[in-house]
Amino acid sequence: MSAARLLALRTAAPPTAVPQQSAYDEHYRAMFRTVPRAEEIFRGSGVHTRRMAWDPRTAYAGGYPPIKARMEAWQEHFLAMGRRTVGGVLEAAGPGARERVGSFVVASCTGYAGPTPDIVLAEEFGLRQDLRRTFIGHMGCNAAFNVLKTALDALAARPGELVLAGTGEVCSVHQRPEHTAEQAVVNALFGDAGAMMLLGTDTDTDTDTDTDTDTDTDTGTGTGDGGPGPVFLGTHTETHPETLHAMSWHIEDSAFRMTLSPYVPFYLAESIEPFVKRLLAPHGLEAGDITHWGVHPGGPKIIDFVGERLALTPAQLAPSRAVLAGHGNCSSATILLILDHILRESRPRPGEHAVLMAFGPGLTMESALVRF
Repeated sequence: MSAARLLALRTAAPPTAVPQQSAYDEHYRAMFRTVPRAEEIFRGSGVHTRRMAWDPRTAYAGGYPPIKARMEAWQEHFLAMGRRTVGGVLEAAGPGARERVGSFVVASCTGYAGPTPDIVLAEEFGLRQDLRRTFIGHMGCNAAFNVLKTALDALAARPGELVLAGTGEVCSVHQRPEHTAEQAVVNALFGDAGAMMLLGTDTDTDTDTDTDTDTDTDTGTGTGDGGPGPVFLGTHTETHPETLHAMSWHIEDSAFRMTLSPYVPFYLAESIEPFVKRLLAPHGLEAGDITHWGVHPGGPKIIDFVGERLALTPAQLAPSRAVLAGHGNCSSATILLILDHILRESRPRPGEHAVLMAFGPGLTMESALVRF
C-alpha cells in the first residue's frame, strides 16, 4: 500500500501581533493582581509574541462578551484563516488538484457552527459535490493527529484521490473573568492559528512540497524545498484515563473553560519513552535514529521534560521552542506550525526521519513518524 505524502502545507494566523510583555503590562497585570506569581507565570511561559483575533488589551476592556459573540468571532476568523490555507495548498498543487480532492478533514476545539466551516470553504473553492467531509471538534491540542489519521484512512481506501486536512483554532475568544493561577497559565500560553495540508499517495511526486507561513494581512513568507514531500509512515495513540482530571475543556455560560494541571509535564515525562518506542518499533527504529522532533509545546516544562527523557539536543527542540515563542500554544494547529518550521528552517535531508507528537485531554498522547 502506498504511503501518504505531504504535497503542500500552509499556515495562517490573525493579523494582530500581541507582544507578551505588553499584554501583561496593559491588561493581565490588573486582571491577575490578586495572583502572587502572575508576572512570573507570564515571563516563564516561553511566549514572546502571539497572533490573536481578539487582542486582550482591547477586546475585553469593556467586559466579557457572551458566548454568541465569541462563536461568531470564531467562525469569522476560522474562515479567514481557512481561505488563506486552503487557497494556498491548492495553488501550490497546480492545475488538476482541485478536481482530485475527494476528502476534506478539519478540526477545531474553540468553536462550533452549522453548517460547519468546511462546507463553506468547499463551496467557495468549488470543490466536488461528492466531497467527503469530516469536521472533528472538541479533541484539544492533539486533534491534528485525528485529522491526519482520518486522511490516511481516506487515502488508503481511495489512493487516486487527494485529501485536504487541517485545523483552525481561535483561542483568544475564550478569556474568562477567573482570577486564578491556573487561568493565568492558560492566558499566558494560548494563541490563534490555522494550518492546512494537501496529502496524496507517494506516487504523487509530480507536485513539489511547498510550505508557507502566511497571515490574513499577506505578510507571510515561505519556501518550497524543490522535491517530493515527506511521507507519513505511521501513527501511534495512547490514552491514560487515570489522568482524566489533568486537562479539561468545557463550555460554560460565558465562554469555554480550560483546566490544566501543573502535573501534566510529570505525567508525560513518565510515559514518553515507552510511548515513542511503540511508535518506532514497527519500523525498526529507535529514538536515536530520529533526526527531527516536533514536541507540542503545551508549555515550556513539557518541552524540557520530554527533551530530557528522550535525550534530545537543543537543536532538536528548537522548532518547538521557536513556535512557542512566536505563536504561543495554538492548540491543534501547533504541531503543523512546528512541521512547517522544520521544513523551512531545519531543511531535512532525504532519508531523515521526524517524530511529531501532541497531547490532549484524556490524557491522550498522539504521534506520527515522518520520513523526508
